[in-house]
Formats: sequence, C-alpha cells, structure tokens
Amino acid sequence: MIWGIWGLLIVQGATVQAMQIERSVVRITNYQQAPDWQEPWRMSPTASSTGSGFLIENRWILTNAHVVSNSRMLLVNKFSTPEPFIAAVVAVAHDSDLALLQIDDPKFYQDLELLRLGTGLPPLQSRVRAYGYPQGGQDLSRTEGVVSRIEFGTYVHPGVDSHLLVQTDTAINPGNSGGPVMAEEVVMGVAFQSNLRLNDVGYFIPMPVVQRFLEDMRDGRYDGVPEIGVQTSSLLNPHLRDFLGLPEGRGGVIVEHVMPNSSADGWLRPGDVLLRVGERDLDLAGMVQYGGQVVDFYIEAEGRQVGDPLSFSIWREGQEQHLTLRLEPPPFSEEMRNSYDRLPEYLIYGGLVFVALSRNYVQTQGFSPILAYEHWFRESEQPGTKREQTVVISSVLPAAFNSGYTGHQNFVVDRVNGVRVSSLRHLDQLLSTLEDSVRFVSLESEWDPTPVILDRQTVERGEADLLERYGIREAKRLSRRAP
Repeated sequence: MIWGIWGLLIVQGATVQAMQIERSVVRITNYQQAPDWQEPWRMSPTASSTGSGFLIENRWILTNAHVVSNSRMLLVNKFSTPEPFIAAVVAVAHDSDLALLQIDDPKFYQDLELLRLGTGLPPLQSRVRAYGYPQGGQDLSRTEGVVSRIEFGTYVHPGVDSHLLVQTDTAINPGNSGGPVMAEEVVMGVAFQSNLRLNDVGYFIPMPVVQRFLEDMRDGRYDGVPEIGVQTSSLLNPHLRDFLGLPEGRGGVIVEHVMPNSSADGWLRPGDVLLRVGERDLDLAGMVQYGGQVVDFYIEAEGRQVGDPLSFSIWREGQEQHLTLRLEPPPFSEEMRNSYDRLPEYLIYGGLVFVALSRNYVQTQGFSPILAYEHWFRESEQPGTKREQTVVISSVLPAAFNSGYTGHQNFVVDRVNGVRVSSLRHLDQLLSTLEDSVRFVSLESEWDPTPVILDRQTVERGEADLLERYGIREAKRLSRRAP
C-alpha cells in the first residue's frame, strides 16, 4: 500500500511538471507583409502564419526568426486560452533563426513558469520531446523521438549561414517552429525546420547556438555570429601529409581559400595547415571534440562573440606557428542572405527600374547565369572586383523616351558615362550631379556590348508624368550607406 501511494505521488508530480511545461508553450500568429522584389515600390498582400514559442528568463518568449519575420502584428495565445495578447519583437537574429518577444500585459504571465534552458548538446540516441502548435489544429502537440545526428548544416531561413543543428525523428511540422525540444524538464533546443524529402527527419537549434544568441543581445544590440572566413580540405592522404612535412600523429586541415575582409584575412594563408583552433586539436577531417560529440572545427568561432580573440596553431613553411586573430561577422553583405524586415532599395530613372542584386531578387528571376555569377561567384573568380552592391535593371516602365529597351531586364550596370558604379546610392549620385553640358546618359555593362542610351533632358521632363501614370509615389528608396 505504501509503495502504491508513493508511485501515485510520482505520477502526479510528473503530471504537474508536464502541465507546467505545456502552459509555458504558446501559439504565435504573425500577420505579415513582405515586399514585392519584382516591383519594389509595392508590397505583397497581407498573409498570416502560425508558429510556437516558450517562456524563458526576463519574461521573454523565445521563438524562431522566421516565425515573426515581416510582421505587421503578432498575437500570442496561451495554452487553452482563447484571448490573444499583442507581442513585440525584442531581438531578432536572422542569421541563426532566433528571436525574442515580450508582452506588456502582466495578465499574460499569470500561472506561467519559466522553462529551464540547458547548456550543451544532447547525447546521440537520447530521447527528446517537441512541444508546439503545428498547423491543422488549435491544440498543443507533443511528439517524441531520439537524437540521431549532430552536425553543421545550412539554416533555411537565412539561406547562406551554416551552424550547429540537431537531427531527430521527432515530428517537427510547420507550426512547430519556435517550440521547445526538451529532455525531461530541460530545454535542449528550439524546433525550426524539417527535411521534406525524407520521412521523420526534423531539426532543432541546439542550446550552444541559443545561449550564444542570448549572450550577444544582452547589451541591446545583436552583432551576429562571427566566422573565421576560410575554406579548407582534409589531409586524409598520407602522401600529402608527408609532402607538407607534418609531424607524425598530428591532425589538421589545409587552407584552400581565405575570404577577403574576413576574420582570417591577413592572418591565415592558402597552404597553411590548421592544427589547433582555440582549445581543440583538429583531426584529419577538420573535426574536434565538443560536448561529448565530434563536430566541425568552426564551432570554435560559433561559440564566441564578435570581437573575441581566437588562437590558432598552424603548420607553415615547415614549422609550427601560433597566432591570434579577432573574430568578425561574415564578410559577405546582407544581399547574400534572404532579406526580412526591411524594404528593398530601388531607383527609377527614365522608366528604368534599378535595384541592388540580392538573394531575394535572384530567387524571383529563376535561373540566370549572369545573375548567378555576379551574386555568387564573381569575388572567388575575380578577387577584388565585387562592388559594394551590384546594380541591375530589374524592369522597364514603357515610355517614349525608353523605347527599344523594354527587354533589358537583368541588365547589369557597370558604368555610367564611363564611371564605375559601386552601389545604388552611388548611381543616384552620378545621375543627379551630371553637368548641364551632358546630353546623353550611357549605361554600360560588361555583359552587353551595346550600352543603354537615354536623352537626359527628355527623361527629366517626363519623369514626374511617368511616375504618376504608373501610380508610383517615389522615384527612389535608398539606404544610408555611403557611395
């Protein structure tokens, strides 16, 4: 009888604990509006999407960046409560798909418990449970599975950033995003994406990435995840190791490329062998021991903040050398990532719509070899030739003064009257400061032998009428970046 009562108390305690967890998981409804990257002065229709989140320290709701992106209004519903609460975004990290929300109404926090955050990686084959509000229902969902893989992989939301992620067979469906993935009563990660090509494969953001984000934004500003900025290859071939003169038994990888303006630029060189990064020795595939798991050596940068030092032991010119560099954000511009929460830049002149080449714009055009080269490969193929922004004619608003040019979509503008264009703002400066004696505007491209020629006076006389005819309020929207 005593054992029966004790067992009942344990079950009741577990039930109470589970209810506390469930009450701390919320449903988020995002009424969002994204810009039209084809016609950048327009906005797409408002749409709604749902996701999940959960309560943590400082009365923050932790969720995914993609759950709250391009938001016009965010509503949060508590467990089994129909009344929504309006939420505001406190911080967002698009590079690592994480965000924090807060609600002003103190009634929201009644009867809610903060979920306890873990600090490391879950063991392989350990059991985890995902909580969230998947699409197709209003009720909280709970699914269980095991941790099957821990690796570096591309985060879908930014499209270009790779970080630690954990693979699990726990069901993670649209709407689950932003919910906690837990082992017992401890949060081990944030559910964020699934593999639609494979059955029973979902992913969550592990706690080292989450904790780095929380630490980053404690000063009220998010600086981003730093990156070393090198491409490497393995040293599995013993003859290559002998050729380099590496000591017997030492691991490491060889540097193939150093990204310009990256953390490693000026410190590391192609041909260097990375032997040790931070406090960890590399194996011959570039893997290190971390939290009881074997992961890519890039984790040494991921676990630090922008501005932190990172030490290296390298093999260079037949001897081991030591150096320390300062970690910086990735050297690629914002145009390389998927863009959220900001309006696209544009400039209209002579009915020609100029935009800055970006990942969002490339994705609206389908496959274009020219755009792909300019966006992805120019800097690696021709170092030092990539501009601050690549300016493209995205479309042409037909008018008498631009007849014959309506087919010049995706025309890459390299020069205006012989002057190299470095950005959209620079193009605007060049066009607005033409001397009175200049009659023609010549737009030249490396990809097209025939320039686009506009009669300056005709264009400027008809510009206001053209904008009114097409219902466009402003001829330009430009960032504050310097030309």
